Amino acid sequence: MAEQSFSLGDPEFFSPRAIREYCENGRKLIRPLYHELHVSAEELEMVLRDVQSSNPQMFGQDSKVRARIVAKHLRQSAEAVEVASASLARTYQSFRKHYLAEANAKSRPRRQFDVTDQ
Repeated sequence: MAEQSFSLGDPEFFSPRAIREYCENGRKLIRPLYHELHVSAEELEMVLRDVQSSNPQMFGQDSKVRARIVAKHLRQSAEAVEVASASLARTYQSFRKHYLAEANAKSRPRRQFDVTDQ
């Protein structure tokens, strides 16, 4: 198996654009991994179901259960990648909410509405 390099590089968080690009690059890097792990979990379960049963009285049901248990861990890995991808998206959205809204509010003077009757 060829060795692959998975790196986002050194983070340079000096601008909103740099933060957005870092989060986007992270999502682009790990998103394909979700699909690969999910499909691999299905394949692993199918292969392990065909392993000869250790208890002939169970009629192969124990192999199916054991296969499901083993493949579950690979599925959980895929779900963890999905959570990581969503968290990267939420990182930038949270940054926008907590920092950019404040910066934009200071740069644009707001018009005050007078709700009193004259």
